Amino acid sequence: MKQIEFNKNIVCFDHYKIEENPSLRDFLESDLLIELIDSFKEKIIVVLGGDGTMLRSIKENYEKNMPFLGINFGHKGFLLNSRDSINPNTDFVERKYPLLEIELETNGETKKAIAVNEIDIRSGNGKMISLDISLTKKQSINIEGDGILISTPAGSTGYNSSLGGPIIPHTLNAFVITPKAPWKPKLQAPVLMRDDEIIEIKNVGRKNMAEIYFDSVEFFKSNEFNLKVQKYKDNIRLLIGKDYLDTWDSKVLSEQGFLEK
Repeated sequence: MKQIEFNKNIVCFDHYKIEENPSLRDFLESDLLIELIDSFKEKIIVVLGGDGTMLRSIKENYEKNMPFLGINFGHKGFLLNSRDSINPNTDFVERKYPLLEIELETNGETKKAIAVNEIDIRSGNGKMISLDISLTKKQSINIEGDGILISTPAGSTGYNSSLGGPIIPHTLNAFVITPKAPWKPKLQAPVLMRDDEIIEIKNVGRKNMAEIYFDSVEFFKSNEFNLKVQKYKDNIRLLIGKDYLDTWDSKVLSEQGFLEK
C-alpha cells in the first residue's frame, strides 16, 4: 500500500492496482481529489480501493485519530463510499466504530495488535481445542471445538455472519463471540458482549495447537497462550456521504438476502 501526503492530509491506495484500474489512476490525477480534500476543515485520510485497502490504512494510521474517507474502487466496499456519490459539495456524517486491542502472553513474551473486524482463534492441526474464556466480572466458560470468533460491529457482516452470528448495528456498543463447531453444549449460539468487557482466553485442557488471526492475518500459533482482548481506547472515524447513507446501510441487509420491496 502506498501513502501520499497532501498538506498533512493522507491519501492511501494500492499502487499495483493503478495499471489494472484506469478509473483509480484517473481519480488520482484529477482535480476532484484535491478539491475534495480542500473542502474539509479537518485533516483527513482518503482511502481509494476496497475493504482490504481500508483495513490496511486503518492499521497504519489508527493512532493519528484522523477521520477516514473511503471511496470504493474495489468490490463490496462495506466501509467505503460509492465513487458516484462523492464530490466537493457532498455533505458527510461521521460514524464511529470500535477496534479490538489484542495482548498475547506466551513464553514470557508479550505481543500486541489491533483488529478492525475480528479475532479468529482456530484449531491449528485439525484437532479440537479447549479454551477457557473469562470476563471482567469473573464469569467464565470453557469451550471445546474448532475455536471462536470475536467480532466488532464492522466485522459482524463478514465471517461472523457466515458462522451464523448476528449483525451488530453500528450504534450498539457490543462485540459478539461466535463459537465454531462447539462440542460441549454450554455455548452453542453466539453471545453478544458489552464492549467494555475485558475478555481473557487461555488454551487449556487438551492444549492442541491453536492459531490466532486478526482480520485474516496470522498473528501467532501455539499450544499454550494467554490472550487478552478489549476495546481500544479510541474509535475509528468513518466519513459517509449523507446522500449515500441509506444505500450504505441497505448494502449490509442485501448481503443477508433482504430485498427491496
